[in-house]
This record gives sequence, structure tokens and C-alpha cells, in this order.
Amino acid sequence: MMNHPRRPALAEAEWAAANGFDFLDLTVEGPGAAVEQIDGGELKRVLDAAGMTAVGHTSWMLPFASPFAAVRAAAVEVFCETLPLFRTVGVEWVNVHAGKAQGMFSRHDSLRWQAEAFAALAARAADHGLRVMVEHPPQREIGLAEMEVLLAGDARLGLHLDVGHLHVGTPDGLKLTREFVAHFAPRLAHVHLSDNKLKGDDHLPLGAGNIRWRDCLQVVRDAGYDRTLTLEVFSPDPALLLHSQRLVREFLG
Repeated sequence: MMNHPRRPALAEAEWAAANGFDFLDLTVEGPGAAVEQIDGGELKRVLDAAGMTAVGHTSWMLPFASPFAAVRAAAVEVFCETLPLFRTVGVEWVNVHAGKAQGMFSRHDSLRWQAEAFAALAARAADHGLRVMVEHPPQREIGLAEMEVLLAGDARLGLHLDVGHLHVGTPDGLKLTREFVAHFAPRLAHVHLSDNKLKGDDHLPLGAGNIRWRDCLQVVRDAGYDRTLTLEVFSPDPALLLHSQRLVREFLG
């Protein structure tokens, strides 16, 4: 499960441990889980005691697609501020979010700027023993071809597949899931699961939206993927997150 960014990360980790999750998708972002608000040593203690691991998640708001070089450089530095924490917690993969072109600037320029920034992140993360994976956004402007450009900047970059994102704005997200998995299978590093109504990235419990999540999981499974799956489910009722957990475990056997 992913910790809720409005809540203290340590309390979220303790809840995850008490409820049988295998790992924490540690998102480091405010207002409740900014890097300066997290004690990495204490968090690692909680995870180790429960036999859990962690995956790194950074803020989707970092402006790597900005037309201002100084802003992109600042986003790289803000990202890198999280790396010592992730290393302390024992993370292997850290995500970064792709974005679409802004204003009157071209898609070509936006992709080039982001590819350069992500390549720089891959190099900086390697200094900490970490790897970077790029998560595609819930917008159709960033598809297979665009993600290919973003990942081409550095061979160490992985793909972070978000099943919910692939269903936003299209009635055939399952087809897109098949295409993404088939194309990027060798670079597939991590998977996010949540449901939605096909109009927005709702982060609903599995079964509460319109996604054929069992079919999507079968696509991932058939590709030979055997790494981490995060339930990115944010609900006022934690029972719905646990229900999603049960559904996935029953399906995977």
C-alpha cells in the first residue's frame, strides 16, 4: 500500500505492518509526509520488524516539463533530496512522474527536457545505489511513443505502470495495458493498481469503478512480471483498502 501524503508516514507504515502488507510504497510529499517529516531510521525499524520492504514514490507535482531550465534543475534537486531517505529505508526503485507539454511549447521540446532530466536523475540515483522508474500520467498525450522517448535517455530507467492511469479518458484501457506491457515488459519495474470511472484518476478500491482489473492483472502476470504491486487506494474507510488487498491475493493465489 501507499502511505497517504496527508498522514504521518510512520503511522501509515505501522498500520500497513499490522494489516499484512508486504511492502510500503513510500510517497515522500506534503502535507504530512515531506522528506523533513520522516525519520528514516524509525521507518526502517518498523518495516524490518514486520519483514516488509519499500518502494520509493516522489511528488507528481515536480515540474520536469517546465519550459524554464532553472525550474527543471530545481525539480531535479528536490527529487535528489529524497534519495538519502530512500537509501536508509532500503528502497531499490524510486519513481518520477512524466508530464505533458505546457502552454505554447511543443510536445517535442517537453519530451526532450524531461528525458534529459530523467537521465540526470538516473545518474544521481545510481550514486545512492538506487534506480529510477518513470510513471506515465493519466493523460492520453503521453502514450507508448512518448514514453519510449522518455526512457531512451538512460538505459537504467524503468517503467512504472499505472493501470488506473491507462483507463482515464478511454473506454479501452485494457487494450492500452496490453500494449504497454508488451512493449515495455523488459523494463517493467513496478505496478500501481486502483479503480476509477474512466474520467479521472479516482484512486478507488478495486471493484468500485469500471476497470476490468482482473483482466489487467492477468496481462501483467502473463508477461512474467513477478515484482511489486501497489494498491494506490485512498478511501476514508480502511476496510475498502483491505478488501482490495484480499481481492488481489485471491486472484493471484
